[in-house]
Amino acid sequence: MPKRLKLSWFTAPVALVLVAWMLGDSLLAIDWLGVARAWSSLPAGRISVSLAASLVSFCMLAMLDVIASRLTVPQRVSAKLAAFAGAVSHAFSNTLGFPAVTGGVVRYRIYATAGLGKGDIARIVALSGFGVAMGFTVVTMLAMLWEPTLAHGWGRPLGAGILLLLLAFLAWLRGTPRSLRIVRWKLDFPDATAAATQMVVGGIEMIAAVGALYVLLPVGTAPPFIDFLPIYVGAVVAGLISHVPGGLGIFEVIVLATFPPHARAGVLAAMLCYRLTYSLVPFALAAAALGAFEARRPHKAAT
Repeated sequence: MPKRLKLSWFTAPVALVLVAWMLGDSLLAIDWLGVARAWSSLPAGRISVSLAASLVSFCMLAMLDVIASRLTVPQRVSAKLAAFAGAVSHAFSNTLGFPAVTGGVVRYRIYATAGLGKGDIARIVALSGFGVAMGFTVVTMLAMLWEPTLAHGWGRPLGAGILLLLLAFLAWLRGTPRSLRIVRWKLDFPDATAAATQMVVGGIEMIAAVGALYVLLPVGTAPPFIDFLPIYVGAVVAGLISHVPGGLGIFEVIVLATFPPHARAGVLAAMLCYRLTYSLVPFALAAAALGAFEARRPHKAAT
């Protein structure tokens, strides 16, 4: 059993216990009738915008797999297959958690049909994950440069520092191929042009994901979008570190903590709807698509 999975089985229950403890008083203090009223009064137009933003986010995640496959195994995987693998694997990992395991297994099932081995698939997963990480970094940089309220005046220096690091990283990638070896693992970095493309695609993906929740927040209590960006990114990162499936509970407690008590019923309703538009709907569609893909495999093998 992989050490990472063993660690996940330990950290996830611990994180869930901590979340239950942290949320205890907050959940008891929430006006659940208010949550129900806020849920029922969510405008259909905003829900539609949230679904559209989710679609943009998953399209960008699919594009990251297309880029990764082109860099790893050019001409061996069609853009259509790579996009399908990227979108479906992220839909599964976003909902089930353990992205290295769930996303890797789904990608293996899909990419194996193109004759790819475990090594090539692992490199595609790593490069796609690199693009997602670049998106987190770029969005954090933009938010800090815009000086969000929570930065208390030190946002721009931090954002400028991140920008300089990204520019230095791109300069380092120019010329000879670069790689990083950690114990037995070796990560081959893309060239500067591909890395810059991943930064743009990853940044758009992250902004769309934030927007999918932001449009659902109650009017009048939601902070400016640029102030909400670092809150969202921090909550997502905490959820990933916890290994809790989908960051469930971790994400909610961090976001709720940034709002005043009287606004939390509406915010919780927005987050529940976001779980529907960004997690459950894509997961259901991905499961159906993967089922159809698997059903077609024996037929293709026979022909």
